[in-house]
Parts: sequence; structure tokens; C-alpha cells
Amino acid sequence: MVQHQGGEYMRGFHDREINRSSIRRGHKGIECRSADHRYRTGGAGGRKTAVRACGGTRDIEGGRVASSQPRKGSGPTREDPGGLRAGAGGPTETSSVYRQEMGRGRNQKIGDKEMKTLVTANQKGGVGKTSTLVHLAFDFLERGMKVAMIDLDTQANASYTLQEFESGSLASQMFTADDDKLRACFNNLTAEPALCLISSDAAMANMEKLTMTAAATSFKRNIKVLAECGFDVCLIDTAPSLGVSMAAALFAADYVFSPIELEAYSIQGIKKMITTIVNIRKSNPGLQFLGMVPSKVDGRNPRHGRHLEELKRAYPQLMIPVGIGLRSSIADALASGMPVWKIKKTAARKAAQEVRAFATHIFEKMEMTQ
Repeated sequence: MVQHQGGEYMRGFHDREINRSSIRRGHKGIECRSADHRYRTGGAGGRKTAVRACGGTRDIEGGRVASSQPRKGSGPTREDPGGLRAGAGGPTETSSVYRQEMGRGRNQKIGDKEMKTLVTANQKGGVGKTSTLVHLAFDFLERGMKVAMIDLDTQANASYTLQEFESGSLASQMFTADDDKLRACFNNLTAEPALCLISSDAAMANMEKLTMTAAATSFKRNIKVLAECGFDVCLIDTAPSLGVSMAAALFAADYVFSPIELEAYSIQGIKKMITTIVNIRKSNPGLQFLGMVPSKVDGRNPRHGRHLEELKRAYPQLMIPVGIGLRSSIADALASGMPVWKIKKTAARKAAQEVRAFATHIFEKMEMTQ
């Protein structure tokens, strides 16, 4: 049974306080490529819309990218013995997530433009961080936004899926590059929708050698540059461990959400993640925790059902009300470089509905405008 200390976790917390904020509007490496036109099939209507992308000119028909550029590269689970213990190091740390004033975040506002920054983070790997964030990128693009996607995970899974949107920028340079160079890369963004990938690179492994102050200062400065260049939203994928790069991203962000798999090891990891968010908010009080999204949910697995109900009882205001099932079509979509709603399979329909519902929830909680 998830223990929630007689409701102490929830005392003094209101849903609107944790969900009141919003996020704002790529970095190109040595050679900055100009943004070129793309076409995409728009939402349910299926119409094509002109889209700017950082990379070569391509057409996206039926959700599949047609390009002359070749694509690159072609823990134990156990039964819960007697229930799970929820919390982030105890009632004090967890309740502080609820009790701290959330404000409206620290959206980067340049003139009448406002960029919002969203991080996905969990100190446990394999829980669906990248798959959910990549689908948010596709969804926000289809909503007509200019999206910067930063891949801070050395596994580079987001960079693989979104390689058709490469900007030429490298993630490690967000911690070291001259902000004038970054500004020069993205100064030519136009009013059209765009998705620009700031790719993971091998040098990200060296970022852990930086001091927290140096890394956070450089990263935050470069996030401000992206805002100045006209992006509507910046999405940041992180490695599954608390390191300098994750901490720097959280320090610069307006929002964070955490996918969670309904297994004992994943739930243990979320406790540490909540504690981390509490600590980061001492330096970044505008950071808003949007909650935990149940990921890879197997509706036929009674253990998953039991764990989900226990988490809802323990953290009623921190559970995102839409979950994403264990769907092979999501993996198929990511391997093909497209969102799951572009997969032409009947089995993909349910996954598409779940992912779209999740994206809409995040869009609304971030108070984004189209």
C-alpha cells in the first residue's frame, strides 16, 4: 500500500497552484544552416502547411519525411512485496512541492514575444522521457509554433528521431558557446512554424566536469538567446541521472514533468526526482512541476493497475490525469522519425489518442497560445 501519512502530503496544496505557469518561445555548431521550408500534413484535416525547419528542404507527406539525406544508423522488474512506499524522502520534502508558491514561471519575454521552457526529467531510465517529449515537439509544431528541441542525453535518442530537423547546433555548446555565435545561428527565424534540433554530441560527457555555477550560468544565458531569436517554446530532454546538465536545465526552465513507469524501481526513482525539484526551486522558484505522467502502462497487468491506484491516492495532485500505454506503435513511430498519429495502422489509433491527450494537457497547463 502506498503510504501517504494520513494525507499529510496533500495538506495545503491546490491544483491551480501547481499548474498555473507557462513555457516560452536552435544552436548550430560550427556551421549554421539556414531555416528552409517544409510542408507537413496538418492535424485531423490533413492539409499541408508551410513549415520552417532547421536543415535541408524536404516535404513531409502523410507525416513521413522525404529527404535526399540518408537517415543515420539504421533493470530487472520484480513483484512488489507488500506494497510501495511513496514520497520524496518523506512528507516534508514532498509536501514542499505543493506548498511553495508557484507563481507564473520565469518566461523569457522579449518585446511582445514570450518563450516557455519545458524539461522532462527522471533519474530512472527507460520510463518514456524521450518518447513523450519528442511527441510534444511534433504536436507543438503542428499547432503552428517555433520549437527548439535540446537533447542533453548522451544516448541521443531524441537526436536520432528528429535528425531531419537538425540545426547544426550541438547540445554541449549550450554550456560553452559564445552567445553571439548562437544568436547568429537563429536570427533568421521567420513567422512560420519551425522545429530546430540542438543535437546531443559526444562532448556532452565532459559537461559533468564543469562547476554547477558555470554550467547553469552559460546554459541560462543561451536559453535567453533562443528566446530573443523568436522561438515560442524550448523543450529539453535530459539524461536519466542527476548531473550538472540536468541541474542546469532545471535551473533555466519554467516547467518540468516526469514520466513514470508503474514498476517498483521507477517509483523509487521518482522519489529522488521530487526531492531534486524541491532543491532546484530554492534557486529557481519559478520552476513549476507539472506532474508525473504514467508511461508504458500495461492495462492487462494487475501490478500496473495496483501501483497506479496507489500513486493516485498518495499523490492526487501530482499525477497527470492522462497516461500513455505500452504501445509498440510508439516505438515504430520514433524509429521512423514521425509522430505516432502518422502511423498507418489500426493499432496506432489508441496510442495516438493517448499522446494527443497528453500533449493537450501539457499545452493547456503551460498556458500556451496558438
